[in-house]
Amino acid sequence: MMEKRDLPHWDLSQIYPSVEKGEFKADLARVRDIRDIIISNMEVLGMSELIGLLNEAEALLSTASAYAEALLSTDTSNSSYIKAVGECDDASVAFDEAWQAFVRSASMRLDEFDVPELKDYKKLKEDIMILFRHQMSDSEEKLASEFLRLSSSSWERLQQAVTSCAANGGKTLIELRALATSPDRNIRRDAYEREKKILKEHEISLSYALNGVKGTTLLLERKRGWSSPLERSLFESRISKKALDALLGAIEEKIPLFRHYLQIKAELLGIKRLSWYDILAPVGESKVHYSFKDAEDIVVSSYSAFSAKMGAFVKNAFSSSWIDAEPRKGKTGGAYDTTFKKKGESRVLLNFDYTYDGVSTLAHELGHAYHDHVVKDVPALLSDYPMTLAETASIFGETIVFTEVLKSLERKEQLPLIEQFVSSANQCCLDILSRFYFESFAFEERGRGELSSSDYCALMLKAQEMTYGDAVEDKHEYMWAVKSHYYSEAFSFYNYPYAFGELFALSLFSRKDKDPLFLEKYDSLLLRSGMDDVKSVAGMAGFDIEDKSFWLSGLAVIEKYIKELESWT
Repeated sequence: MMEKRDLPHWDLSQIYPSVEKGEFKADLARVRDIRDIIISNMEVLGMSELIGLLNEAEALLSTASAYAEALLSTDTSNSSYIKAVGECDDASVAFDEAWQAFVRSASMRLDEFDVPELKDYKKLKEDIMILFRHQMSDSEEKLASEFLRLSSSSWERLQQAVTSCAANGGKTLIELRALATSPDRNIRRDAYEREKKILKEHEISLSYALNGVKGTTLLLERKRGWSSPLERSLFESRISKKALDALLGAIEEKIPLFRHYLQIKAELLGIKRLSWYDILAPVGESKVHYSFKDAEDIVVSSYSAFSAKMGAFVKNAFSSSWIDAEPRKGKTGGAYDTTFKKKGESRVLLNFDYTYDGVSTLAHELGHAYHDHVVKDVPALLSDYPMTLAETASIFGETIVFTEVLKSLERKEQLPLIEQFVSSANQCCLDILSRFYFESFAFEERGRGELSSSDYCALMLKAQEMTYGDAVEDKHEYMWAVKSHYYSEAFSFYNYPYAFGELFALSLFSRKDKDPLFLEKYDSLLLRSGMDDVKSVAGMAGFDIEDKSFWLSGLAVIEKYIKELESWT
């Protein structure tokens, strides 16, 4: 097994030498210069020139921000990195001022989009028409931008600070939540009970934070003329309400299937019925351990078996030091992929643990990186794909590796992997559905006035009862307090896109061997993901996301593995 010290660190030197001076500072200054140029010359600059400036500013800002955040994520107490993130936030406010001014001006000059060089900006033109209808005055938008940075972002940070620092018995909430995957039920139960004690202790501050975020969101959506936060969310997700209803309708139809899976899991664990702390428990015992070199070989070979182009890409990611895999003091938990638009490169952060889960996470994040690679030469405004498509390549890559590894294992070793796959799918479908229900209830009730912590608990229990039913004998009424997505004003309903991504990718995967042109279509779909609405992008592969049967085809992949699990009972 590879020693921890041999796990790779990423190399960021090719992005910027440092945050202290030079290119990093110059790029942020250039963003401000572009802001001034656009605002001062809005009416004399041609549409192509304006879009060119916006593309440049977006590429510079996103690269600088990703760089500062990447540095901070591996050294969270570094004051220089904290300052750099703040500088990027300031530049983002400046860019937002230019963007709002552009939307207002461009809405009066839509005919200027009808030129050959702007043919790929048709969706942007349509978005501008909608955004203009939902835009306050320049002064109000500027105030809102500054206000959100000082208010809603502070509520969000309060939730993050409480949930990352709060502890019980010497263990932080994050550490306790990580024990949900312990094979020892007593450890899981103890961690669960202590977690809820922490949240009970901090419920008042967290409920005030959630009231602040949801109240601010409702106020701004109303002032901008959105009928609801969901309407704005659908616009940003680039899907119709009909598509969302088809997705949720398909999952709701399969609620009995997921409850059946939870009953199967209880049998496999040797208990009568699951408790909340059993939902993520491992099933079976895998004696297979993976070094990081094993993980690299598996991902490269699996990706290569599907596509030589994808295989070459991930091979380069390993050889070019794009991956930071070592868990260490000061480094954030979890995993993510980040892209540097200006440089056309990505980096992947993970905390490798020598398990199959570590291999799967690596495959998932490199899928994100491949998506970024496909769109690296696309202008910034056309490569910013919505949340609904953001998980396509990652889930697809993860599933490629899952099926390849499964074929290499004896039957007794397959059980833990199959159960983990279904467990993840259950989280992306059944649990996400409960989160969607809760947020819908929360907005509805918050519109009538402030809610207490007990109010939020009651709404969460209602949502969990509608989804988990009696398949889980107790529920987690404080899930509203630990999920940071509820505290984001920038993107309400930060839940259904995960279900969308999971089932969209699985539906794609289920058809990869049935279409001789699939590879070409797959890359084209990723390439266009930031240029068109999602219905049009899906249509390139012959899919109709407004048809429930499409989503049921993705759920059929999950159902297949649930049936396999049942054979072990």
